[in-house]
Amino acid sequence: MTRFKLELKQKTVAEKIALGANHITSMTGNAAYPQPTRVPTDAQFQAAQDDLVAADAAADVAETAWKQKVQDRKAKEEAWDTVCTARANNCEAVTPNDLVALASTGFPLRTAPEPVGSLPAPGDLRATSSDMEGQIDLRCNAVKGASSYEWECRLHDGNPPWSSLKTSTTVRISATGLTPGLVYAFRVRAIGSAGPGAWSDEATERAP
Repeated sequence: MTRFKLELKQKTVAEKIALGANHITSMTGNAAYPQPTRVPTDAQFQAAQDDLVAADAAADVAETAWKQKVQDRKAKEEAWDTVCTARANNCEAVTPNDLVALASTGFPLRTAPEPVGSLPAPGDLRATSSDMEGQIDLRCNAVKGASSYEWECRLHDGNPPWSSLKTSTTVRISATGLTPGLVYAFRVRAIGSAGPGAWSDEATERAP
């Protein structure tokens, strides 16, 4: 196993240049390694060192120029955005709501929003007893297009009619004031612009 810990793959170019310079200085007049025994030769090592130094300097110059060009491009892009937006606003001001004329400008038009329609039933309704007496926590998956949620409950035994529990804008609520020990059934539906959607499957839980 080699005694040297070069770790060249982990070094930066600057660190390699510093390592090379240190080696060249250390080998100057080093009697332990006579020049005829050195491989590569001193000239070859010095040439590789000089080439790397020159390439690194050239890369620094190119990187500085590249960064400047990127900044210039960004400034030109921002100016283009301003001009393009101004032209689009002008076209719309000249022919407001004239979709045929506006389409002829080559600018893309917004598509009309599609109606949401009837909403599906919320999925994964869960009822969990809480640490509070007479309280059951409810949650379900959100429904896209829903503006609110209507929750209902009833006693699980005897199949009594459903009663309104709460209307919320979130998919998490708590049913409170329940009788401890009784099992309750719950359901929820989403409400959107087209009205209420389908009811979810029931979830049951015993009130703590």
